[in-house]
Amino acid sequence: MTIKIVKNDKNKYTSLFINLIIFFLLLPLSDYIKHADFLFPLSLFLIIIFAIKTLNFPQKIIKLFFILTALSFFTNLLNLYDQSGISRLLTFVTNIFDIIFLTLSILSIYHKINSETKVNNDVLRGGVCIYLMLGIIWYLFYTIIYFFDINAFHFPDYRSSSENINLFYFSFVTLTTVGYGDITPVNNFAMIFSNLEGLFGQLFPAISIATLVSLYKK
Repeated sequence: MTIKIVKNDKNKYTSLFINLIIFFLLLPLSDYIKHADFLFPLSLFLIIIFAIKTLNFPQKIIKLFFILTALSFFTNLLNLYDQSGISRLLTFVTNIFDIIFLTLSILSIYHKINSETKVNNDVLRGGVCIYLMLGIIWYLFYTIIYFFDINAFHFPDYRSSSENINLFYFSFVTLTTVGYGDITPVNNFAMIFSNLEGLFGQLFPAISIATLVSLYKK
């Protein structure tokens, strides 16, 4: 199926960009405010909704995507309060759909960016959205690895945050190649995926963001 891009759609990525920023601001609160742990799945749900809106698929397919995203949200909520095998399995399945939706959105935005002859602020925001969504996709990969092997990552004893926040933090530390070393991959798949994320974290800004900024200045 070919991804079609809507032309002359100003501020197409602004809502997605704003939600990504809000996600980072709300993330710490989910661990420190009582009964606020729902903020993490809620923020992720909104990001995927706006990511889907960047696509130009037929309306029926978009509605199906929305339904699957809502299902993902409810399973993530359920997993907060029910750690049973069925709940974790449902979360694993819906996380795969989230990865697909985010990947489609990245491809759509990237195609749009490369088809532009003049770079504006919204296109730059689209490039930033791609970078941030890459970190979220890898976080979802890490949750899948963690589902199969709870010992795939070594968490230091002094970190009391939930696995979701720890893995999210690890994803972006790896994407930005900061490498604090407080959380480390142990499982072979976790190590390989973290290596790939580090490569993406270096190559994407070097190739795409730098090109967009140079074109924008012109």
